[in-house]
Amino acid sequence: MVSEAVETVAPFIFTLNKDLLDLNAMEMDSVLKHLIFDILKCDDTIHFTNDKGISRKFKVNRGEGLLEGRGIKGFFSPYDAQHLYAVATTDGNIQVSGNPPVTADTLLSLGIHPQHIDKTRQVLSSMLGLQTTNEKWFSLYHEAVSLLNDPEDNQLLCLPFLRGLDIYNYQVRTALAVFKRFKGRVLLCDEVGLGKTVEAGMAMTEYIIRGMVRRILILVPPSLVEQWSTEMKYKFNQNFIKYDDPAFKSMGDEAWLHYPKVIASIHTAKRQGNRVAILKESYDLIIVDEAHHLKNQKTIAWDFVNKIKKKYIMLLTATPVQNKLEDLYSLITLLKPGQLKTYNYFKQNFVRDREGMEAKNVDQLRPLLTQVMIRNKRSDVDIRFTKRKAMTTYVSLSAPEQELHDQLSAYIRRNYRNKESQLTRFTLKNLQELMGSSFHALVPTLDKLARNENLAETDRRIFMKYQREAERIVGEYQYENPKALQLLKILSEFNDKLIVFTKYRTTQTFLSNFLRDKGLSVAEFNGSMQRKQKEEQIALFRDKAQILVSTESGGEGRNMQFCNGLVNYDLPWNPMAIEQRIGRIHRIGQTRDVFVFNLAAKNTIEYYILDILDKKINMFEMVVGEMDMILGDIHDEEDFSDIVMDAWANTQDEESIKEKMNQIGDRLVENKKQYLKVKELDDSLFGDSMKVRKGD
Repeated sequence: MVSEAVETVAPFIFTLNKDLLDLNAMEMDSVLKHLIFDILKCDDTIHFTNDKGISRKFKVNRGEGLLEGRGIKGFFSPYDAQHLYAVATTDGNIQVSGNPPVTADTLLSLGIHPQHIDKTRQVLSSMLGLQTTNEKWFSLYHEAVSLLNDPEDNQLLCLPFLRGLDIYNYQVRTALAVFKRFKGRVLLCDEVGLGKTVEAGMAMTEYIIRGMVRRILILVPPSLVEQWSTEMKYKFNQNFIKYDDPAFKSMGDEAWLHYPKVIASIHTAKRQGNRVAILKESYDLIIVDEAHHLKNQKTIAWDFVNKIKKKYIMLLTATPVQNKLEDLYSLITLLKPGQLKTYNYFKQNFVRDREGMEAKNVDQLRPLLTQVMIRNKRSDVDIRFTKRKAMTTYVSLSAPEQELHDQLSAYIRRNYRNKESQLTRFTLKNLQELMGSSFHALVPTLDKLARNENLAETDRRIFMKYQREAERIVGEYQYENPKALQLLKILSEFNDKLIVFTKYRTTQTFLSNFLRDKGLSVAEFNGSMQRKQKEEQIALFRDKAQILVSTESGGEGRNMQFCNGLVNYDLPWNPMAIEQRIGRIHRIGQTRDVFVFNLAAKNTIEYYILDILDKKINMFEMVVGEMDMILGDIHDEEDFSDIVMDAWANTQDEESIKEKMNQIGDRLVENKKQYLKVKELDDSLFGDSMKVRKGD
């Protein structure tokens, strides 16, 4: 519904996208969004009429950027043009029309010479219909619309171009402050879970729209590269290339110059070859996520970021002080050298104790920090946070499953420790992970290895034996699978919609068929689906199906908050991947508590990982984003999955496995204690003075 009547405005030209009309939906372009959300202030339903005599009321789905409703296909399908005209009427409706005809009489009345009538009519008709193969007229139209805005006012031009986001006032204020007050050089230090990525993305998009930024480099931890790429694409309409994309890698060092928008792992970017190539370039904007990793000025990473030629830089971290106050000095010196003068001056005037963990003269320090830093706190923002509740169930494998698991695990361990093995550590780790998912997922890989002529005949025969045994287990125990039966029990007791996550397509297919055979309505989702298939499956899950069986990829950027339960049918070995799964439903905008169900078989590596994450540090009930803080230096040194694999492979019996895994757990416990200590220091140091207030 429109909040109030508006005056009729000049026609807007929008793109007609017919891809989803069969699903009673139409994807809105940025122009139509601007008209509906910013001019008409509409958030629920809106009345459309057209020049064909049709009148319909459609639902506005702001989160997905869609118009929805019965009759939408009949309303728009009569038009063949790519672009249509839309006018907001005085009563808050939208009038849609096709391209007005250009007649000879009209041109003659305007004084056009008769011999030029045909050519003039052709040109004007093309302009009115935006009929060019490269859409130059449409691009010019977009530019003209943006120029209608006053760049000096307190408005963000980027808002109509964002999609799939619930934007909150504090985020708008923050992005505007980055642009106007901080001039693009800022430390974004919101508490975990408040959406620093969204704020940085909004500020970045604002600079792009205003023509002030073209070359952008985003530096993040390796585990967040995919997440950043997805969010930039689906939420901010920005296509970045990843540093590990085959097209990027094929160009070598030249890729850093060739591609204007790159997302890279900071660990890869700082390596000698890449470092030299990057330092040759000049960037308009650098964004560094988890910037607390730059806390030490003596490291290669800090020196590398400091030397990059850049106009603007945004550093993102929830913990600008991790070990001592020197961390804060290092980060601010990257943004604004000299802001805190020399380190000796900083230490003498603002550090009280020898350990560097206690501040003095805080009243003098805070004004200096407010010139380069924004920190919104959960207690200050206009959103409601819900809780997580986790339940972990361990099942026992059947006797044949346990026997195959133990035999194959012993083989993997031997080869993992053997430096002369023909099998890579990646392959061996993958085999162990496949077993943790399902034997259905294991069969194709065993078959492939059994046929691999590059392997020794002895190894191929071993894989053939394991493959036949896995196939037998799959065939005979398909409907007696312990984890699948436990999943049925969870579904029955939860009695609401659930997302079931698995890493592997083969496991997804098995589970979907298994659940359908039990009479349940199931939707499926994975990254290989086309856009229309994905929308159909999400609609099926939202409107009818109780269960969505989903792989890791494909669900990014979609609003799943109508669901508040998920099952980790298999367990990613990297805690950040688990966090990203939970983040699909436990995010800003979720109104209900979220339930997380974990499944694992006893005496498997997943059993020990869950013991660490659940029992030792209570990961599944943490605030969104805290896990990365706790991984801390562990994540810097080595991928968590490699750490647990090394521990698993270098032990022989249950007692030694427990000892190794406990050592990893104890390290995480210490990291959690340090994080809580740092959090207290941050609160005492920054107080409420760093948040962005209305009018800033």
